[in-house]
Amino acid sequence: MLETNKKYVLNQIKNSDISNQPWKHLIIKDFLPEDLYNNVKQETEQYTQSEVLDKTNVRAFHIYVNESVNVFPSTPHLKEYYDILLDSDIVNAIKNKLSIEQNPKDFYSELNLFTKGYVYDEIHPDRSDKLITMLHYLADEGDDESLGTMLYPPDKDGVKMDVFKDCVKSAPYVSNTVCLFAPNDSKEYKTNHCMANRSDRTFLRKSFQTFWVKEKSDWTKDKQSGRIRL
Repeated sequence: MLETNKKYVLNQIKNSDISNQPWKHLIIKDFLPEDLYNNVKQETEQYTQSEVLDKTNVRAFHIYVNESVNVFPSTPHLKEYYDILLDSDIVNAIKNKLSIEQNPKDFYSELNLFTKGYVYDEIHPDRSDKLITMLHYLADEGDDESLGTMLYPPDKDGVKMDVFKDCVKSAPYVSNTVCLFAPNDSKEYKTNHCMANRSDRTFLRKSFQTFWVKEKSDWTKDKQSGRIRL
């Protein structure tokens, strides 16, 4: 089954179209086969149903993978999901789409949860130690599609922009949709983005935040102020 699901994901990547507005990124709908996606999502419920998420303005996370320090999930469908993402054919397909030559040396992924009222602290291009960023949305039916990742002009500093007024595009917060990009923080070209949940329709925003990383690093020890680790 792993090979069948891997071939499906590989085709989804290869058949997707790059967008260069406002900067280079890839949006892929129906990223996983439906059965695998539903099973993966079900295996996150021990965290998405946590009591700490009953309050507004909360950001919480659970680390599923930090490859270099041997952190991996134990449940079968999450394990298959990450086996697919770590497969060299999948990584190379993403690299080809995003015109990346460097190979990653580590891999990190977490479940990321925002309750209503939470706004990320600033518009940012992502850390320079990240080679590839992938955001995988775990939306429920009827959720607010505007809760996807907001994108901003690449030629401005994030601190000089307003999270809501200066957004020029948003990756759709749609079930089983991913947004992929290669972080860049140069003076002329920044992959500026941000996340927030001010929706009246969706109380809990759910996604995987996944990074292929340039060097080996133990991110499980990073202090993340203002966030609750589940």
